[in-house]
Amino acid sequence: MVRRHEKGLSQPIELYRKRYSALFRASQLELGLVAAIAKPPDAGTFDIDGLLAEIADSETTAEAMQQLDGAVKDVAEYHSQAPARQILTQVTRLHRQLNDFKPRRKRLSQVRELYRIESDLLSHACLLLGDLRRNTAAEKYGNAALALAIECDANQAIARSALAKTLRWADRLVESAASARLGYEQSPATPIRIQLASQEANAAALLGDPVRAAEALRRAEQAAELAAPDSGRAAWSFSTGRQAIFALSVATHTGEPQRAIAAAATADAAWAAGEPRVMANWAQIRVGAGIAHLLLGSLEGAEEEVTPVFSLSPELRVATVTAYTTDLGRRLRSPSYRGDKTAIALCDAIRDFNREALVDEDGVRGR
Repeated sequence: MVRRHEKGLSQPIELYRKRYSALFRASQLELGLVAAIAKPPDAGTFDIDGLLAEIADSETTAEAMQQLDGAVKDVAEYHSQAPARQILTQVTRLHRQLNDFKPRRKRLSQVRELYRIESDLLSHACLLLGDLRRNTAAEKYGNAALALAIECDANQAIARSALAKTLRWADRLVESAASARLGYEQSPATPIRIQLASQEANAAALLGDPVRAAEALRRAEQAAELAAPDSGRAAWSFSTGRQAIFALSVATHTGEPQRAIAAAATADAAWAAGEPRVMANWAQIRVGAGIAHLLLGSLEGAEEEVTPVFSLSPELRVATVTAYTTDLGRRLRSPSYRGDKTAIALCDAIRDFNREALVDEDGVRGR
C-alpha cells in the first residue's frame, strides 16, 4: 500500500497519513508529495516552506545514516581482532546510537535503509552472543535481524547465517540447515555465500545426511571460486581457514578422518602463505585435527595437535572453541583409553582449559 502511495497510484486519507507517521516515527514527506501529485495543492493545503525544511532535514539524516552504516561495517571488520566481549560492547554502543537516531524525521526510503543497517548490526550481535554462550539472547537478536531484513526487503543472507550458527549450537540442526539454504539462495557472490553453503553442509553431516553434506560442500567450493577475497578478518569473511574447519567437521562426522586431516593441512598452508590467522579458527582446526588423529588410532598425534591450544588466552576461548575441546574430552574418556596416562593428562588439561574460558549465560564457566 505504501509503495502504491509513493508511486502516486493511490491517495491516502489524512487519518492514514497521521497514523502511519505516528507508528513509524517517520515524516509524512512522501505521503505529502503523493497528495501533491494526485491533486495540485493550493496555498491553504500545502506548505512549501515546511516541505523544503523536511527535505533539508532529510539530507542531514542521510549523511548521519551513512556515517552510522560505516561504523557498523567498521566494527564488523574488527570482529576477529579483539575479544568477543570487547566487540559486543562496541556493537551495543552503536545500537544505542541507532535507537537515538530513530525519532528523527525521515523519508520512507530512509526508514528502510535504517532497518537494513539495524539488521546487519543485530546479526553481528547474534554472532557475538553465541560466542559468549548467551544462546537465548543470540536467537532473539538473530530473529529480530531477520525480521528487519524482511521488512525492508533487504538481502537476508547475513541474518540467516547468524541464525544458522545459533541454531546449530542449539542442536536444532534441521532448522540450521534450512536457514543456511535459504540464505544461500538469496546471497550474492560474496564470502557469506560460501559460509552459508558450508553451514548447510555441516548441519546435514550432523544429521547423518552425507549426500546433502557433500552437495552443499560442492556449492561452497563453487561459491569460493566466484567470491572476491576480502580482509579475511571481518565478521562475515570466510577465509580458507574457516572453509577448512567446516570441511574438517563434515569429514569427521561422515567418518572420513583422513579428509579431515587434509582439510587442516589446507588451512595451515593458507596461513603459511600469508592469510590472516584468526586464533579461534586456528584453535578449532588444531582440536579438530586432534579428533581426526584419535579416530585413526593415534593418541600421540592428537596430543601433538591439541597441546598448543591450551595456551590460548581465556578471553579468546569462545563457545565454538570449547565445544571442540569438550568433544575431544568425551572421546578420550571412552573405555579404549581407560587408564592411559596420556589420555588422562589431556582430559585434565581440557577440563582446566574449559574452566578458565568465558562465563556462559547462567554465570557458569566453560564446560
